Amino acid sequence: MTNLRAQLTMTAGPVPGSIYYLEKAEVYLGRDLANDIPIPDAEISRRHARVFMQGNLVFIEDLGSTNGTFVNGARISSPKEIHPGDRITLAEKTAFSFSIAGQGEAPKSEPAVSYATQPQQVPQYQESYQPVAAPVPERELAPAPQMTKPAKKPHGCVIFLLIFLAILVIAALVLVFMPSSWWCAISFNGIPGCPVQ
Repeated sequence: MTNLRAQLTMTAGPVPGSIYYLEKAEVYLGRDLANDIPIPDAEISRRHARVFMQGNLVFIEDLGSTNGTFVNGARISSPKEIHPGDRITLAEKTAFSFSIAGQGEAPKSEPAVSYATQPQQVPQYQESYQPVAAPVPERELAPAPQMTKPAKKPHGCVIFLLIFLAILVIAALVLVFMPSSWWCAISFNGIPGCPVQ
């Protein structure tokens, strides 16, 4: 696109109002940060679609995404030529408006943010994308929840001592309330008063 400056403007999605200038032969859109236009939306595939140019024509192609790519509401299955004013939707939530500077929407005067810093080795009639990001409003952070100390657990020696005392109490009760015939059996009739056999 020799004298034309094509662009995508995000009209709906994570950062509405963002402008991405088409200054590269092909641009990839998707959730992965390695894309030329990374879109932080869980509904969008890692590498969702690509926009590419052939001469003065601009095309968009779905790259086998899960939730699809739509041009003016129609899902595409093969490369589709796009024109100024066309609405491109990725996964039914994130939408872009395609325009060419001087035609359709005019670019907004916002600072340019470059996602790709690699030198371009493309013919002169092909250009690269240079997105302009809209400012993200600051959010107030909620106060951190108060942490409570967990209740202390008894040490192992205390538990052992309690078990030992419980066994002593049970043994004492058994010995006190044991019938006399058991005492005779335990002592093999060696206690005075046991019947002699």
